[in-house]
Amino acid sequence: MVSVRDMKDDHYAFDEDHYALIGKNSKIMYQLGDEVVVKVKNTDLVKKHLDFTLIGKHQED
Repeated sequence: MVSVRDMKDDHYAFDEDHYALIGKNSKIMYQLGDEVVVKVKNTDLVKKHLDFTLIGKHQED
């Protein structure tokens, strides 16, 4: 899971109509189903839980 609190490049608000997070200043939109690049932040083998840091949107070459 990526925590919104860890997305420090902007303040993101949830848009219920589009199931999306939208940056207040940057207007970057992360919408349900978007391909993103993440980095593993933490693992818990006992709970079988992974935490991720969001790197950004997936860029096509």
